[in-house]
Amino acid sequence: MTFDHVALVSKNIKRVIDWYVKKWNAEIIYQDETWGLIKIGESKIAFVSPHQHPTHICFEIDENFITEKLPNETFKGHRDGSSSCYIRDPDGNFLEFLYWPSKEEKNNG
Repeated sequence: MTFDHVALVSKNIKRVIDWYVKKWNAEIIYQDETWGLIKIGESKIAFVSPHQHPTHICFEIDENFITEKLPNETFKGHRDGSSSCYIRDPDGNFLEFLYWPSKEEKNNG
C-alpha cells in the first residue's frame, strides 16, 4: 500500500486548479468539470465535485491487499481503468483504496 493522493471538495474545479498552477506551479494530470488531479512536487491532490466524492485520503493497493484486507468490499470501476472502494475510519473519515488492474498485468506478464 502506498499513498496516492488527498482529495478535496471544490465547487469550482477549474478555478481552484488554475490557482494551484499559478501560485504553486502545479502540474495538471487531469481536469474536467467534475474532477481534477494535480501534482505538486511528489504529491498529488484531487479536486472533486461535492455531489460525486467525499473528501478523502487515497492509497494505491495491489490484488494481494484486496484479498487480505478488503475481501468483502465492492470496487467500482472508473473511466481511467482503475477501480476503488471507500471505507470510513473510526472517526468517520473516508479512505479510498485504488487498484490498477493494468499495473498487475504488467508486473505478472
